[in-house]
Amino acid sequence: MGFQAPRASLYTFKETRVVLESPGQNSVVHIKLPSANTFSRAGRSQRSILSTPAACASEEVYGRSCLASASFIYFSKSRDYPRAFLWRVLDNDQVFELRTADLSKDDRETIHATVVLQFGFPSPIRRGGVALADSGNDTLNCFVLTKSHELWTLTVPMRFFYDVTASEESAERWCKTFKPASFTLSTPHRLLAGSSEQLVVVLADGKYLKLSRKEGQDASTWQETSFNDGPWGASLRGLIRWQGNNTVRYDGTVLDQNAAVAADFSPSRKHLLVVCADHTFKIWNLAKGSSVFSMDLLGRQHEPQDTPRMMLDAGNPGILRVFEADGAIEGDEYYAMTYSAHSGGQFKIWAIRDADQGRLGVRFLHSDDLLRPPDPDPDAENRSAWKMVDFKIGEGERGANMELWVLMRSSKRYIAYSLQFNLVDLPEAWEYKWTMTASETMDSQQLPQPVQSEASDAREMWLEYLFYPGRYSLSILETGLSVYCSAWKIGAMRNSKGTLQDRMSSAIAERIASRPVKEKEGDSTQFEQYHEAAQEEWSLLHQDIQDLDKSRWQPLGLAFDDRNRMPWIIFTGGCAVVRDCDNLETISRNESDKLQQSTDLFELPSIEDDVERTMKPRHELAVLVHAAAGLIKSLSPSFRQTCHSCLTSELWQEPLYAVPNRIENYYTSCNFAEEITDEAYKTLLNSLAPFDGFTHLTTEHFLAVIEEMPYLMAEESSGQSFSDLGRKVLVRGAQATIRLHRDILFALFVLIVFIDVEDENDTTQQSGLNTSVVFIALVGQLKRYDMMHWLGKSVWTTPQASRSSADHESSTVMESMFAADVRPQSLEEQSLRASLTNTIADLLVWITGGNNKTITLDQALVRVQCELLRSNDVSLASKFIQYLPWTAWATYIRGRLHMALEEMTEASLCFQKAAYGMAHEKSQDYHQASAGFLSQAEAAHFGHGLPFYYTHICHLCHAASFPSYVTDFAQMAIQFSPQSSSYEPPSSLFTYIFTSSLQISDIPTAFTALTRLPHHDQEELLPSLVRTLLALPDGPSQLIELPWPPHLHPAIDACLSKDNQSHLKSAEKLAISLQQQRKILAAWRLRQGNFQGAAATLYKHLQTYQKRAPNPSGGPKFKLGDIGSDSQDTVEDRGLDEAYLSVINLLACVNGETDQAGKVNNDMNTHDEAWLLSAANGAQRKIVTIADVRKGWQKELDRRSVIESGQWGFGLGNEEAMDLE
Repeated sequence: MGFQAPRASLYTFKETRVVLESPGQNSVVHIKLPSANTFSRAGRSQRSILSTPAACASEEVYGRSCLASASFIYFSKSRDYPRAFLWRVLDNDQVFELRTADLSKDDRETIHATVVLQFGFPSPIRRGGVALADSGNDTLNCFVLTKSHELWTLTVPMRFFYDVTASEESAERWCKTFKPASFTLSTPHRLLAGSSEQLVVVLADGKYLKLSRKEGQDASTWQETSFNDGPWGASLRGLIRWQGNNTVRYDGTVLDQNAAVAADFSPSRKHLLVVCADHTFKIWNLAKGSSVFSMDLLGRQHEPQDTPRMMLDAGNPGILRVFEADGAIEGDEYYAMTYSAHSGGQFKIWAIRDADQGRLGVRFLHSDDLLRPPDPDPDAENRSAWKMVDFKIGEGERGANMELWVLMRSSKRYIAYSLQFNLVDLPEAWEYKWTMTASETMDSQQLPQPVQSEASDAREMWLEYLFYPGRYSLSILETGLSVYCSAWKIGAMRNSKGTLQDRMSSAIAERIASRPVKEKEGDSTQFEQYHEAAQEEWSLLHQDIQDLDKSRWQPLGLAFDDRNRMPWIIFTGGCAVVRDCDNLETISRNESDKLQQSTDLFELPSIEDDVERTMKPRHELAVLVHAAAGLIKSLSPSFRQTCHSCLTSELWQEPLYAVPNRIENYYTSCNFAEEITDEAYKTLLNSLAPFDGFTHLTTEHFLAVIEEMPYLMAEESSGQSFSDLGRKVLVRGAQATIRLHRDILFALFVLIVFIDVEDENDTTQQSGLNTSVVFIALVGQLKRYDMMHWLGKSVWTTPQASRSSADHESSTVMESMFAADVRPQSLEEQSLRASLTNTIADLLVWITGGNNKTITLDQALVRVQCELLRSNDVSLASKFIQYLPWTAWATYIRGRLHMALEEMTEASLCFQKAAYGMAHEKSQDYHQASAGFLSQAEAAHFGHGLPFYYTHICHLCHAASFPSYVTDFAQMAIQFSPQSSSYEPPSSLFTYIFTSSLQISDIPTAFTALTRLPHHDQEELLPSLVRTLLALPDGPSQLIELPWPPHLHPAIDACLSKDNQSHLKSAEKLAISLQQQRKILAAWRLRQGNFQGAAATLYKHLQTYQKRAPNPSGGPKFKLGDIGSDSQDTVEDRGLDEAYLSVINLLACVNGETDQAGKVNNDMNTHDEAWLLSAANGAQRKIVTIADVRKGWQKELDRRSVIESGQWGFGLGNEEAMDLE
């Protein structure tokens, strides 16, 4: 092996980040522990439940409260769930946070462990002072060393992670403290846990303290055993702290050169392996308390005066790892790998056969080979100072299929490297088989660049960018806004009641208003100046947010899950799982020549898996993908936006032209000829040089890229389901995959349009490139990914309870609607990182119907819309409507959305447009296809003809209270009913028409519908029609003129005859007086030729006037001023005259045998009050004849004559007295 560091230029892995914030409101329990001095007396801790983190006033406050100074993931070996525990040290090293970090769980685990525990310590926690160990299936031991020299033992029950109320019990039960006596003489430096009963504390003076206890013994008492490798005199001299050149200062403590920088236990826990600050590797026998092996890390001999130069960084404990490889080399018990930063950085592997034999039992493995870490900057011109932060080793059987993961860092940059190797053949793999992990790309996307010609302003584009789900956490956005407002002295943060988006917009507007007004430069307008100022201020706000977010993603170390072979990258404010790259990620992130040279690093796909797939070498596909991406990068931002806008129209509008014309129209609409320069064209040809420009490009090359996208999902069930954290990782990975695939498809789409029009020599036709076929294939895939991109960025604020987890926070539509149904793939034949990548592909396939080939993309789109409508999220459904196809089923769902928005004109058009397809075709189960949005009863109306379909629409309009449309669709249902004498439309349709017509006062339609109903239904509905007619201005005349069926005449008469109290209330509601109603009844009876009934009705009217006569005793009561005037008495006299004349004339029209107004008519209701003309003393009713009426009228005329002649006398009573006022 050469002296140069190996180079790794191939990306085979991809990180997926997860922000470590509270999983939901009221899910963080903060327990403030009392000091050790008062613990036994107070005995009670302060406990509180924290809500969503608030905004921090400054970047420094944010760093203290939200960023971890230390963090790691502990993987338990004694339980299945929860098995992964992520701990962090926060808030000036005084808060220890603990949460579960499992990605999946067994289906039998019905409850998610989502509670986050925070333990507040009275004094800061030491760096390297946290260790975790298993303690049975129900508890987890957490050991914490504080700077007050106290050892805290937290025996955390598993139930604490399931229920926020479980931690209400007294802390004395699970929290113990111990202060070792050795800490009075020596300062602790690092803590290690071999088990829950054995701890080792590395002391700053080079000593070691072993703490042990018996199983089940209380953690408040430990047995102390101290040892070091010096004689008694050295121990005595150690009491005097020398601070010469052979010491290292770390975390406020001076470390001796013999102090361990890194330490780990042997697999048997009998030995302790350490790397000391003086660049030596040592092995300690814990039972004897003695050093059994010591050697320089690089196996070199150096003089004592060289020790200061060789001192190691005490803040880098990740330079030692112990691992097993049983059977790899006969006689070896276990192995250790160390790293030294000296001499350009070197790894060494130590093979330990018998550590107690010293150098006879410990040797270098591959001692003649120089194992340098990969060089992140092989180019000498751009060399940076890189530091090895941490490394992990994945074990393999008999030393085969082992993994080495190395994390390198330079300032804010970092790279994770991986090496797959066999222990025996390590040097051969070391030089050529290193690969890299691609970092998260969400924060490196192109920033919004609004175009002035567009109607949308910078605000909308920036808010969409900043609030894209998963890009920035809520605390980052809040704190970024606070920093921005503080820097420019803006008061927008005082209005905390508004939404975060509104406060951001207000802050930007206030800042723009406070900026000095610039003089107009050239032809610039005020709008252009405002546009430039807005873009500048939004960019400044984003920069503040981006700076905060970068501080969150500073790497702290690596964690490796040996059981699932999954590496994790630990950051100050989050973590990232490392998964395998899918095929397109590998193609897009690696240069074609690198792929061609590294075919041995990839598993070739089996041709037997899918004989229909178009197989092309990956390096050829990489040439095509990179050339298309380069073309897109060369375009101006405005041109890219134009291409996207025109593409949206092409995808989601119904095509009207043939494919060649559609390509030409797209080319013209985007103005390719003017926007793509000659330089960009030459660059494109150079990128396609392996294909000789366009000459050797074929249809199969484009289709092969498309076929690399997932189209099948695993059918075997793993028996696992995702945890809350796992589902977030799944969705975050799906978002990144969708974004990458969508960008590739867009670049290929632009390229194929450009090739089709610009290829003047038709070289593509000769080479076998059918641009029309490629165009159609790309459009189909772009539809899928455009829809999935919307699902991944749209927030669903009201997810269904059945799909929600422990919290009810808002999530993306993709997570709420689809991710909950996807199961992790089995780990029987693959690692977890490969399973995660494949499960992400499963999610993309599941969104568009899964493996069910009968489900088309159009049906999948409609199903999404139905899910949104079923959850009553009309706002999101309105945004998604642009993705609906133009099928009958989709058009019907469009109508349902418009109905929910109360846009009945559009809804009616959609329902009618979808009528034929929905009425005559039933290609699917619409109840299932609508995700339950349509009931079984509603779905039964489809596919059985137009009458059933329009009846269903009629039901919908009736339920939504749109009466006019109820009438229209009910009439359509009747219109398209079979035209035969034996078929009669359902009476319910006529009932709908009748009730809805009454609501809109359409009397003719209501009357027609009433006459089509059965007789018993007519009599039941008749009163409502009569009441409606009485309420209309021209209603009484319509009532009289309508051609009522004879069998309804008695019912109408009865309706008009009612004058009891209940009907009086109804009459008052209709603003009709009783006298008016009697006149209408009389007119009705007169219309029917019932003179006797009309006379009886008006006779009651006459009696009413008689009761209101001025003086029933014959003497008038009036004011002198009323004489000769049109007084109320005069008006009453006229009404009385009309009443007498009407009754007399009607009775005169009756035959001589029936000229009695009181004669009982068998056709009339004998119990009606019109026949009960009783006297005031309650006498029996009497017969009134025409002579009686004439006599009464004559008497009335005589009374008036007496009054007019002035011949009346003064009465003695007050009622007959003359009013002389």
